[in-house]
Amino acid sequence: MDSFTIISTALCLISVLVFHLLQIYFVEKRKCEITQDLKGQVVIVTGASTGIGKETARALACMGATIILACCDIDTTPAVVEELKKDTQNAKIEFIEMDLADLKSIKKFADEFKRKYNKLNLLINNAGVMAIPKRQETKDGFEYIFGVNYLGHFYLNNLLLDLLRKTAPSRIINLSSSYSKYGKINWDDLMSEKSYIVPNVYSQSKLSVLTSTKYLQKRLQNDNVKVVAVHPGVVFSNLTREVVRKYYFKLVPSLSFIAYSFIKGFGKTPTQGAQTSLYCALEAFDKLVDGGFYADCQIKEENPEALDEKNQLRLWEISEKLIASKI
Repeated sequence: MDSFTIISTALCLISVLVFHLLQIYFVEKRKCEITQDLKGQVVIVTGASTGIGKETARALACMGATIILACCDIDTTPAVVEELKKDTQNAKIEFIEMDLADLKSIKKFADEFKRKYNKLNLLINNAGVMAIPKRQETKDGFEYIFGVNYLGHFYLNNLLLDLLRKTAPSRIINLSSSYSKYGKINWDDLMSEKSYIVPNVYSQSKLSVLTSTKYLQKRLQNDNVKVVAVHPGVVFSNLTREVVRKYYFKLVPSLSFIAYSFIKGFGKTPTQGAQTSLYCALEAFDKLVDGGFYADCQIKEENPEALDEKNQLRLWEISEKLIASKI
């Protein structure tokens, strides 16, 4: 073996080692080590047909919970239900259709759920969208990212509050993002009609989730219902693949491969991304921080705008008016 081959082989081995060390450092920081017997508990997970939501549903189903997958994909979700039933040996997994881009669909879901179940222990608002290159609207005329990530879940939360109160102690887990710290709520252009810049629109939606989480917790402070927000991490999933393909590739084709490789190499798997949601679902009720923002299974600091009580009330009142104008 010549010296060039030896050196090349050594460099490759060192690169692999460094890669794994970086992956452990950046990706596998914390795991949820909590397990519980969840038999008899009823859980809703939105966007559970793939990615983080699917793995969250899988883990909770393994603990015996009754799982309702609230998804819009009627073609693939039934097969996911059968897969999860087989993998978890839990027959109590059901699909109820819900499209967060359609207020009528959300109301229909809530009504059907209430006909079938008289309790709700845990609502995990997991579904979301990231990068849509051109501005689109939901069926009700809301900007799509803001409408799905924030307003759809806002409406769902309010439709199910009666059951959450009845079942208390109960929990709501809202998926936000660390990107919310860069966000700013554009009060004069909430629907991004004047200016549509994807990172700004996305961060606004996730900041809105966090801000609303704070205010909802205050409304429920005497009802024994916990509301928290979580950042799952940068997760290599179907969602991130679509972001790279639809957004970065169109903007800078030469960088799309680099972006894809970086997310794949250093991003969390969906199972790893589900850990903080699972932690907040399983941690002792009294130990969860009211309205807290969690990442890597621990409390994190929020964007100061989310802590501003005037912002919280203003967003809540605007959200109520927006929903009321369409139903």
